[in-house]
Amino acid sequence: MFYERALITKKVALVPTMGSLHKGHEALLKRSKEIADVTIASLFINPKQFDSHKDYARYPTSIDSDLNIFEQNKVEIVFMPDKNEMYNPNFNSVIKINDLNNELEGNYRKGHMDGVSTVVMKLFNIIKPNIALFGEKDFQQLKVIEKMVYDFSMDIKIEPVQTVRDSNGLAVSSRNILLNKNQRISAQSISKSLKLAIVAFKKGKVLTNEVCKIVIDYLDKIEEVKLEYVTIRTLDTFKEIKSIKGPFVLLIAAYVGDIRLIDNYVFR
Repeated sequence: MFYERALITKKVALVPTMGSLHKGHEALLKRSKEIADVTIASLFINPKQFDSHKDYARYPTSIDSDLNIFEQNKVEIVFMPDKNEMYNPNFNSVIKINDLNNELEGNYRKGHMDGVSTVVMKLFNIIKPNIALFGEKDFQQLKVIEKMVYDFSMDIKIEPVQTVRDSNGLAVSSRNILLNKNQRISAQSISKSLKLAIVAFKKGKVLTNEVCKIVIDYLDKIEEVKLEYVTIRTLDTFKEIKSIKGPFVLLIAAYVGDIRLIDNYVFR
């Protein structure tokens, strides 16, 4: 006699975090609850994506608050490995997505993107999610993960979630807590410069050097802000372009005092 057994399948979503949660993370968790049956959130400050020990050591932590936020957002499982669990003493491997890992963030923060792709590969292999959610604020990171999933034929859907901003337009970030009151005001100029550039594009400027120059000129007047890079890339291939002919992303990195912030504007 044969018995048919009903197969119960649940869609599992992973929200990878390094803690110090903010409204951007909450947007990821809320979206996860909309599209998955089970949400697993990871909390791991990945040492391999910091280019200096000082930066790693001062990364903000708020574990009790983070666990509260996970509970409020009905996260079923929180994965909190320690450093030795993720990287045993003999660990000596790197996941490198050629080109994507070596430019912009990977160039200005040596090894950063290698550390991102490596830790995410480990999280995917440990948790085996059906879906993984990433914020568009870290746009290069998003493209790296999408390419990694494609190249390695991983059966995981990458779900992007739009950047969350405060009432003054500043993109929410764990690093914002390190800004003093005056620096926070100065930091608002980053998103303002992006808006000015997009307005110019909508009025007819399509040469990327002209659009980027609007950002450069605006931030040059803000004493405490030091621009690191501004660039325009295609949405699909992330290639740098000279003239805008389709959907694009305008990306920026800048220091406010000694705090490094990134932001972008996605135009579809």
